[in-house]
Amino acid sequence: MRMINEQFIFWDGAGQIVAHLLFQFLASIGIGKYFPDDSNMKNSEPILVKINGNIVSPINVGYILETIKNYINECTQENGTGKIIDSLHGKTSLFGDKNLKLLPTLQLEFISDTADSAFFFFRNGVVKVSLDNIELCPYSDFDQFVWEKNIVPIDFIPIERAALEENCDFMIFCKDLTIVDNSEQASARFKALSSAIGYLLHRHKDAATTKAIILMDVYVNGMPNGGSGKTLLMNAVGKVRNLAIIDGKKYDQREWFGLSSIELNTEVLLFDDVERHFNFEMIFPLMTTGMMLKRKYKNNLFVPFEKSPKVAITTNYAISGNSSSFRRRMYEFEVSATYSADFTPRDKFEKNFFDGWNPLEWNHFFNTMFTFLQIFLNNGLVESEPINMQLTKLINRTSEEFLDWADRNIVVSTQYNKKELYDSFLSSYPEFKSRLHQREFTNYLKIWGNYKTLIISESHSGEIRYIMFSTNSTT
Repeated sequence: MRMINEQFIFWDGAGQIVAHLLFQFLASIGIGKYFPDDSNMKNSEPILVKINGNIVSPINVGYILETIKNYINECTQENGTGKIIDSLHGKTSLFGDKNLKLLPTLQLEFISDTADSAFFFFRNGVVKVSLDNIELCPYSDFDQFVWEKNIVPIDFIPIERAALEENCDFMIFCKDLTIVDNSEQASARFKALSSAIGYLLHRHKDAATTKAIILMDVYVNGMPNGGSGKTLLMNAVGKVRNLAIIDGKKYDQREWFGLSSIELNTEVLLFDDVERHFNFEMIFPLMTTGMMLKRKYKNNLFVPFEKSPKVAITTNYAISGNSSSFRRRMYEFEVSATYSADFTPRDKFEKNFFDGWNPLEWNHFFNTMFTFLQIFLNNGLVESEPINMQLTKLINRTSEEFLDWADRNIVVSTQYNKKELYDSFLSSYPEFKSRLHQREFTNYLKIWGNYKTLIISESHSGEIRYIMFSTNSTT
């Protein structure tokens, strides 16, 4: 290591850059490589990072070159930089992928959530949210590291919940999303929604309770309900945790790079406005075992389960799937129809959320979100009593036309010829002839019967197949 007047010199007397000294210089200013999957370093790829105190930032080769060039200019203002800069231009191979892997490996332990506490990072310190307390701590209290992008550039001040319920527009907005006629049910729904938000904010992951938070409209027909508040709610989560958004209408689940917008520090992944036939099963692995970030023109990165983002989905439909494996991974909440394209939160609050908020409004918002997190820490995910969810799922698995026909034509405790029922339905809705076969129609009948909590009996006489629906096994 060569030091001249407290400067780190990584070139010789002829102005030629010395490779090993250059890499020592980079290490001295906190630049190194970090393995996201440190438990599998033999088969995983590192990323380049820079450390400043206990703040960590991902960097690229362009940043390294700019840092070196600026340092050379700073050190050689009096004598000129020509030869050294020329040497830098001639040694660009030093910054190829293989050479950069000679940078020191940094063992970084990040401040992380525990089962009963969570941490958030602000300009004036670290906020620790626990079961019964929200406290602000100085960064100097921690030996672990923080991703720079996780720091919110405002000051945080704790506020009592009573003041939030009176003065925080966002808390009022969340209560609006839970309104129903029954006030007790509305209160229970608010607690459920609060717990779901708190779950997404909590970075601790338990494989036994990993779920996707699914926000859906209360309407049963799947028609778009613009402005209902689902996406605004998720944008709020993105103001507290790093949120990556996948356009559900454009997302092709067969495309390798469909998740390329996710970064290493992504904490919540939102599939926004997914279509009716979204294949929920295809995202099971990223929820339960970890996530492979398949990036164009870059090495793939595997993010292990404990560091991978939690998942949320917004939709106008019910997500298909009724098996135990589906139910175990789904938390569904129906957003009340308080807001729409005709009556938006702006109409009520006379301002856009987040745009132009003053420091007090931001502080109210963050305190509210941390209150929601405490509800989750104390109660877990609180289930919400369904409103129209079961009917929405029924329509999603059959069709509105079939349900209308079945309700009008099927009489309990009457034995029916399945083929005659099928022909009767096609007579009423001939447009289904090319897309609904007898076997699928029979499945529709069983789905309808189960929804009505009827007992389904099937029999046959020769080639004739019969079905009957009854209210008890002796009918």
